Amino acid sequence: MSRSAFLCALLGVALAAIPASAQQEGTPPAGAATASTPAAPAPSPAPIQVPAGYPHLKVTGVVSQDAAHPKRAALGKAVTLQVEGLASLVSPDSQVHCSNLILFLDEIAIPGSPPESCSPAEGTVRFLLERTDKSDRAWHFLLKEPTRVVRVISASVGPNEELAYPTTVRDLELEIIPKGKFFSFLAMLAIGLVVFVRLALKTALLRDPVPAPAGQLPPYSLSRFQLGFWTLLVLAAYVFIWMVTAQLDTITGSVLVLLGIGSGTALGATLIDTGKTAPAGSSPPPEPATPVVSRGFLNDLLSDANGVSIYRFQLFAWTLILGVIFCASVYDGLQMPQFSTTLLGLMGLSSGTYLGFKVPENKEPAAGAQS
Repeated sequence: MSRSAFLCALLGVALAAIPASAQQEGTPPAGAATASTPAAPAPSPAPIQVPAGYPHLKVTGVVSQDAAHPKRAALGKAVTLQVEGLASLVSPDSQVHCSNLILFLDEIAIPGSPPESCSPAEGTVRFLLERTDKSDRAWHFLLKEPTRVVRVISASVGPNEELAYPTTVRDLELEIIPKGKFFSFLAMLAIGLVVFVRLALKTALLRDPVPAPAGQLPPYSLSRFQLGFWTLLVLAAYVFIWMVTAQLDTITGSVLVLLGIGSGTALGATLIDTGKTAPAGSSPPPEPATPVVSRGFLNDLLSDANGVSIYRFQLFAWTLILGVIFCASVYDGLQMPQFSTTLLGLMGLSSGTYLGFKVPENKEPAAGAQS
C-alpha cells in the first residue's frame, strides 16, 4: 500500500507541473474563475496584396494633341498623361515596362494600343487613340448612342487590363461626333433625301415600267421602293459610322443579303412586267389595253388589280420593320446589324411570294379563250 500511495503522489505532482498552455484549448484550469477571463481577440484578416508601386502612383494631368482644346481627345489623335511616380514603376528593377502600360478611358481598358512614347524622368506617357481589333469592343462602348458632340470622361493608366492607377483627371472631353463632319453629314443627307423624293415624284425612278397616259406617270413599284429604301439606309448608315468611328470596313453579310434581296426582287418584277420571262420561242404578252395611272403612293404599293393584297402588305411591312431595327442597331452600337438567317429567310420568302403573285397580275386571257 505504501508503494501505491507513493505512485499516486508522484502522478499528482507531474500533472500540477504541466503548463496551462499545454492544456486543451478553451478548457480553463481547475479552480480558475472563467467569468473574469477576457475573451481572446479574433485573428486579423490577411493583408490585401497590393501590386508594387500602386499606392504611390497617380495620374495627375492630361494634355491632348489638339492645341486649341488641350482637354479634348478624339480618335486618330494622341493624348499625353502626367503620371506621378512613373520613374519608380518602370525602373530597371521593376517588372513593369512602358510598353506594358494600358490606357483607361472612363475606367474602360483600351487594349491593343501601347504607348507611343514614355518618359519616366518627366513622368509622361503618350497614347495614340486608335481603334484596333482588340479595342473595338471598348470603343463601341465609349462611342455608342451618340447624343452630343463630346462626353466628359476620366483618364488613367494601368499595368494590365484589370488594374487602373488612381487619377485626378475627370474632365477629359472625348469627341463623340466631329462637329464639322456631323453638320456636313446632315446637310448632305437632307439634300440627298430632297433629290431622291423629287426624282421619285417626277420621274420613273420608283415606278413600274408600264405605259401611262400622256403627261402622267405610271404606278409606283413596290420592288423598286424596297431597293431604293435599303440603298438609302445603307448609304446613310455607312457614312454615319465612318464619321464617328473612322472605320471603313463596316458592311456586314446581312447588309449584302438585304441589298441582294432588294435587287433580285426589283429585277424579277421588271422581267415579269416587260414579259421577258416568257418561254423561248413564245411571243411576249401584249401590252395592257388601257394605260395604267398612279393612284397614290400607298395605293400603288399595296394594291394590285383587285385592290389591296396581303402579299404586298407583308413585303411592305417587313421592309419597314427591318428598316427600323437597322437604324436602331446602327445608332446603339455604331455598327451594321447582323440579322439571323431565319429573319433574312423570312424577308426572302416575302419577296418570293410577291414575285409569285405578280406573274398572274400581268397575264391576260388569250384571244378566243373560253371563260
